Amino acid sequence: MLTCPMCKKAVEGLVSHCPRCATDLTLLVDYVAHRQEGLARAEVLTRDGKLGDAVWAYLEVLEVDPENATARRQVGQVVTAVRQFDRAAPGRRWLRRLRRQARFRRWLHSWQEGVAPAVWIGVTVAAVLLVLCFLLGYYLGHQDG
Repeated sequence: MLTCPMCKKAVEGLVSHCPRCATDLTLLVDYVAHRQEGLARAEVLTRDGKLGDAVWAYLEVLEVDPENATARRQVGQVVTAVRQFDRAAPGRRWLRRLRRQARFRRWLHSWQEGVAPAVWIGVTVAAVLLVLCFLLGYYLGHQDG
C-alpha cells in the first residue's frame, strides 16, 4: 500500500495518480515495483541454493529501501552464520600458526645443515669479542665523561 506524498493518504493498489489530489505517483509506483521484483528474485535465488547471489540481491533491495524488513532479516541471518563460522573455526587459525612455525623451523634446519660446527664456534667467538669491545668502549667513554 502506497502513501501519497502530497495528501498523506493511503492509496489502494499501484496506480499512477492519487485519486484524491491527482498527484503523479509513477516514480513511487516504479520504486515499489522494482523493490518487489528484487525481493522476488532474491527469494528465488535463495530457494535455488545460490546464497551468494541472493545476498547480493537483498543488498540491492536495501540500497533502494534501507528499512525493508525482509531484506534486513535475510542479510542479518547470513551475517550471523558467517560470524558463527568464524568463531567455530579456531582450528584454522591454529593450523595456520603451526604451518608458519614449521616453515621457520624448516628454514632454520636447512640453514644449519650446510654450516660446519667450527664456523658456529667462530661466529660465537666473534660475537663475544664484539660485545666486549662495545663494553670496553662504553667503560672508557664513561671514565672520560
